[in-house]
Amino acid sequence: MKKIRYHLMLIIGLFLTTVLTGCFCTQKVEVLPKSLPNATLGTPYYAEIKILGGVVIDEFFTYHIKPENSGLELTYSHVEPYGSYNNIKVMGTPRIKETITIEFFGNTYGTMCPGVEFDKTYTIKVEE
Repeated sequence: MKKIRYHLMLIIGLFLTTVLTGCFCTQKVEVLPKSLPNATLGTPYYAEIKILGGVVIDEFFTYHIKPENSGLELTYSHVEPYGSYNNIKVMGTPRIKETITIEFFGNTYGTMCPGVEFDKTYTIKVEE
C-alpha cells in the first residue's frame, strides 16, 4: 500500500511539474535592429534584420513594402533548411524620395513553449 501511494505521489508530482512549467513558459521573439538606417536616393541600400527567439515558419511569414515602387526588396537565405526567415536582408536602390515603410508579420514554431506571433514595422527615410 505504501509503495502504491509513493508511486501515485511521484506521478502526481511529475504531472504538476510538467503542467506548471508549460504554463509559465513564455517564448520572447526579438527583432533586431530596433530601427534601420536612412537611405540615399539612387545609392544601393543594404541592411540586415535578425529574428531571434524561435524558428520562423515560412508559410506564415508575410511582408509589405510601401510604396511598392520604392526599389527595395526583402530577401532571405535559401541555404539554411530551418530558420531561413530568421535572417532577412533589405536590399535595393531607392528610386523615390519618400519615406519607405516595411511591415512584416509571422509566427514561430512551438517547442515545449507554444509558438509566438510577431510583427515589426520599419521606416526608412530616403534623402537626396
